Amino acid sequence: MSNPLTNAVNAKGSIAALNRARLITRRYGPSPAKMARALTLFIETLRTFDCDATFPVTAVTVARHPAVLEKYQAQGIEFAIHGYTHVDYARLAAEEQSAHLRRARQVFERAGLAATGFRSPYLQGNADLYTALQAAGFAYVSNQSIMWDVVDMATAAPPARARYKRARAYYVPWDAAVRLSLPRFHGPLIEIPVCLPDDEMLLDRLDGQSRGLVVGAWQRILAHTYQRGELFTLQLHPERVGLCADALTAVLAEARALWPAVWCARLDEIAAWWAARDQAVIEIEEAGDDRFRLSVAGPTGTTVLVRGIAVDAPTTPWADGYVLVMAETFIGQAPVRPVVGLSPRSTALAEFLRQQSYLVETGSDPTRCACYFDRPDWAVGQERAILLEIETAQYPLIKIGRWPDGARSALAITGDVDALTIWDYGLRFLGH
Repeated sequence: MSNPLTNAVNAKGSIAALNRARLITRRYGPSPAKMARALTLFIETLRTFDCDATFPVTAVTVARHPAVLEKYQAQGIEFAIHGYTHVDYARLAAEEQSAHLRRARQVFERAGLAATGFRSPYLQGNADLYTALQAAGFAYVSNQSIMWDVVDMATAAPPARARYKRARAYYVPWDAAVRLSLPRFHGPLIEIPVCLPDDEMLLDRLDGQSRGLVVGAWQRILAHTYQRGELFTLQLHPERVGLCADALTAVLAEARALWPAVWCARLDEIAAWWAARDQAVIEIEEAGDDRFRLSVAGPTGTTVLVRGIAVDAPTTPWADGYVLVMAETFIGQAPVRPVVGLSPRSTALAEFLRQQSYLVETGSDPTRCACYFDRPDWAVGQERAILLEIETAQYPLIKIGRWPDGARSALAITGDVDALTIWDYGLRFLGH
């Protein structure tokens, strides 16, 4: 069985866990009023930039305060399930995990909260949990963390560096220098990564050195994800929004000022888009004289991007040498077939590139395509390297944009709600 006190010490260290307990008394009150003010401030900040958010919340908290949460759902907030109770689901037996999910779903349904997503407490899980989530019919899970190197740790005091390092070791995040910050399929589930450092790491682990630290770190993540066309899942616990409202405002203002646009969306919207985009059908056929006919059937918002190709349809400049084709069917002309060619034995790479919405053709003739790879040993640790190789080349290419309506990157604002009152928080340490 998962012990919340042990989990807190493992994640934070004993001294940091005690500091956390001290801060809890400031951030929560005996009634939901203090957290309601925090949630209202959070939502008002989002509304300024026409954004919504996803708040994963424990089912026991929903059961105690259904009316409070239903009010915010009516204002456009998505509530995902954050476990039945705030426990480490990796430490539960498979049957316990399934029972927790079933009970959590029942609580949310009784409260009138529609939940299609799940995020584990402590971002912990295992293969049994994913099996249980699939069986329970969840659309997405947001457990996998991805770490961005955006903090100059040389300026931090040694104890703060140690706490930060401990958090990184505890979460076992992907390295953003190697992996892509993008949704991906885990069977029928869609895994949506969570970006680190989050508010807890920046404020509590690094002693809240300055609010500029939070702003700077998050703006750098936004810049990286925008340049790479990826997803910034920003994690800000509502209890800390008073400390981070300036940082949230700065990130949202910068995101809204960028063009091509940043798509600001809830996690359920991102999951729905990723699933629909995966069903897009792209057909290309020869039309003679280095010409080809391309047709795309995809969800509303599907974006066709081309580079190095003359087309007979209206286009608008996009980014990175691509133009956006404003048609679903058109004739293009290029000296080579504008697709990524792969050897028949490059099966893992073929699946990955199709998920990135490149036109991929498998065959043995490397002269037929704009580029050709024979990579039978390709692995996920080479994700970023292979995309860099493709995108920095100059050959003609066609692909489907990752995000709807020509957006270059995406931003999701999330914040786990572990409790609404100090009593809720105390009860979680008793397993309630």
